[in-house]
Amino acid sequence: MFILGSAGAFAQIPNLGEEEQEERRGSSILDDSTKQVYGPTTSSYTFLPNIKYNKPHYWHIDTAILDWHRFQFPLQFNNTYQDLGNIGTAMSPIFPVAPSVIGASPGFSLYDIYATHSDEVKYYDTKSPYSRFKIIWGGQGRSVTEASYTRNINPRSNFFFDYKGLFIDKQIGRSGRGDRNVQGINYSFGGNFGTKDGRYQAYGNFRRNNHSVDDYGGVLVEDINATELFFDDDRQPNLTDAETIELRRNYQLYHQFKVREGFQVYHEFNHSSQQNDFITVEANDAFFDEIIEIDTLARNRSKMVYSQQEAGVKGDFGKSFYNFYYKIKNIDFDYRFLDGDTVGVETDRLENYVGARLRFGNDSISFIEAYGEFLLDGNFKLGGSIRNSWFEAEGSTALSQPSFMQQAYLGRHDLWTDTNFDNPVTTQVKGRFKLALGPMAVQPGASYTLLNNYIYFREGTSGEPRDLGPAQAGSAISVLSGDVALSVNFLNHMHFNAQVIYSNVSGGSADAVQLPDIFTNSQLYYKRISFGGNLDWQLGFDIHWRSDYFANGYDPAIMQYFVQESFEVPAFPVIDIFFNGKINRGRFFFKYSNLYELFNGTGYFTVPGYPGQSPILDFGFDWSFYD
Repeated sequence: MFILGSAGAFAQIPNLGEEEQEERRGSSILDDSTKQVYGPTTSSYTFLPNIKYNKPHYWHIDTAILDWHRFQFPLQFNNTYQDLGNIGTAMSPIFPVAPSVIGASPGFSLYDIYATHSDEVKYYDTKSPYSRFKIIWGGQGRSVTEASYTRNINPRSNFFFDYKGLFIDKQIGRSGRGDRNVQGINYSFGGNFGTKDGRYQAYGNFRRNNHSVDDYGGVLVEDINATELFFDDDRQPNLTDAETIELRRNYQLYHQFKVREGFQVYHEFNHSSQQNDFITVEANDAFFDEIIEIDTLARNRSKMVYSQQEAGVKGDFGKSFYNFYYKIKNIDFDYRFLDGDTVGVETDRLENYVGARLRFGNDSISFIEAYGEFLLDGNFKLGGSIRNSWFEAEGSTALSQPSFMQQAYLGRHDLWTDTNFDNPVTTQVKGRFKLALGPMAVQPGASYTLLNNYIYFREGTSGEPRDLGPAQAGSAISVLSGDVALSVNFLNHMHFNAQVIYSNVSGGSADAVQLPDIFTNSQLYYKRISFGGNLDWQLGFDIHWRSDYFANGYDPAIMQYFVQESFEVPAFPVIDIFFNGKINRGRFFFKYSNLYELFNGTGYFTVPGYPGQSPILDFGFDWSFYD
């Protein structure tokens, strides 16, 4: 990610050292000395990238309470994403990110965060059955439910099941309890197998995510400059019957065989489908400035299906690692109202890739890594990183294809074809020093992003104010950021963390990237263990502030964020107070969001026309079982 600070990530592989080093009690299963032996330290998990790239590491089950209250998705990314002010709504990064796919892609990515991706699947090793239940009761009908179950079949084999449900009521125009803004059902199951000699290992999973959002189009006001109208008790939505739905299904199988020391072969199969729908019962033409491109209210649907095979060799020599592979990808994309051949878009494709990855230094503290992948039509991505105890840096460059959505689209209110965009090039370089000065840690960093042939969506591509479509920057765009992250521990139990980022966008097409000049996160908290070690707790404040800027707007019909210059999102301090606690194997939190609005009278915006979360109390808990 573009941000250089301590931004977290949804389902991200944790860093070494994040776990609390505490003595923990086990379960009721006893050994011969009547000691409880099963618990968080006897159950662990890893991720497929650790297996595939020979970085063997297992993490114990997380029981830490630090920042456990951050269940809203933007907070898990340190506010570097914007959403529509409610849990589960369309999310987009504020800062530019490098493309992860250099070949064909559907172009619908705003619900990526809510799906489980292949490198986020946890593969467990448990000495006893392990199950976990998490429930969050958010104010005004916002609830999140999670459940996990896993157990070993034998010391080398395991199966698992994970479930996550988002049941989020509307915060604007809500008719009563159960009037949903978002409903998302995400589940996955799978397992792993290994032979007794460890030479053969297999990992597989199935993942499904069905995400439905009732898009309300922002608050209905006659004067967008009258900010107080967006926070009126009787505010009404622009849309009352618009819905976007994304359905994803993924199958994955990975297996590897150790031929001899320093030489392994592997094969990976992935089959994936992604279907995006926009549905409306009424025309709502006034909201879209009466732009009618197709006279139908039938659902707009785009669907991409692909099957991917990858085969490669890999191995370790001392502290060095190598990996070479060949990959083939069969792609089928379907436009609901367009014929790909007619509009000049090749929707059935066969892509061939070759790639390599090298690493020098086989530990998580100090290493140098380089990788490259080449699509045999000319596209590529290259990158590398270096890390040690006091410095880290990485860089990448990618030549990628425009998405299907960027090349052509037809819906009731939008039409574009024959865009003939050049392939965009994204280059990023970033680095950070890590300095420890007694109880204080200072991490200055900087990053540079160069965007060539940048493709984005903007308002008024054909002269109409609400008409939206893709555009390509006519010249290069440079994004330069500098930041400082600070952490201080004082008075034994007090902690203060802060990060400040300054960004500057330049170049002939600089107006295609809108960023706040100043972006800050800070946290002040008190943490200790009380009552004879029975209560671990954390009490504190989170504060986020960014300067005024023209944040990207959102269009539900095409499920895209777009550049606009008519609504400036004002600066606003978002202040949350929280209490996290743990008793035995149960964790819980209380959180009150957006304190400042209680005194200010009006709140904040995440997106033009979409108010952020109003002051609200949330409560959540989870409990783990090891038998």
